[in-house]
Amino acid sequence: MAQVRNQYKEVYAPRTISKALLKALVEALAEFKPGLPTTSRKLKVKAIGAGRASELQGPEAWKVIDPHALAELEQVRVELVLGAAERRNCELHIEFRSGYIALSVADVETGWGKSVFEDTHTLLKNLGITSAGWNERLRKFYGLLEIFQNVLLALSAAIFALWLAREEASHLFASLALLVAGVMPALTRAFHFLRPPRTAPIFQETVARTRNFPWAEATAVLAFATGVLQLARALLEILR
Repeated sequence: MAQVRNQYKEVYAPRTISKALLKALVEALAEFKPGLPTTSRKLKVKAIGAGRASELQGPEAWKVIDPHALAELEQVRVELVLGAAERRNCELHIEFRSGYIALSVADVETGWGKSVFEDTHTLLKNLGITSAGWNERLRKFYGLLEIFQNVLLALSAAIFALWLAREEASHLFASLALLVAGVMPALTRAFHFLRPPRTAPIFQETVARTRNFPWAEATAVLAFATGVLQLARALLEILR
């Protein structure tokens, strides 16, 4: 009989965290959900950097990054395996990379997967490891905006053609606004390609609190909102 395997996954924006937060995370996972009727618990942390890999197990596994230069760390993976019986377990993985922080849970016939995923999500948020608030919302909305980029450009071309036929200034303004909204993500990607942002380290000894406001994403979202308003205004004038 085939085993039932449920997957839960979420990816967060990258951020630099302190060694103290990694320690707090590992120690919290060592005592994670004590009410579960587990038959075994296995906690380990693996660090990879500069061509070297190291691994430790148990509540002190956070020390696995000590032999590495923090600036050279490429990946740190925290893994907790909760066993229920033979071939029945729930695997929790938290992965730190320069480009993202990922949380994933694989549940094999234990029924714990969703609860483990939600409680770990809350734990990461409470520790300040994952970002929240307006910054995260802006980044997610910017991701949607990139999807609609070609649609916006097509709309701007259509409205511009309408302006050429009728020579109404409102159509031109709507076209230009939508054009800006459409090309903004492309310009942002081009700027990052020509001048790649410096890769932030995954861990530091201590990390000062910074706002790290996503200006590029906010500008693109503002351009999108302006384009939609101008389009609505132009359509209302046409319908009059």
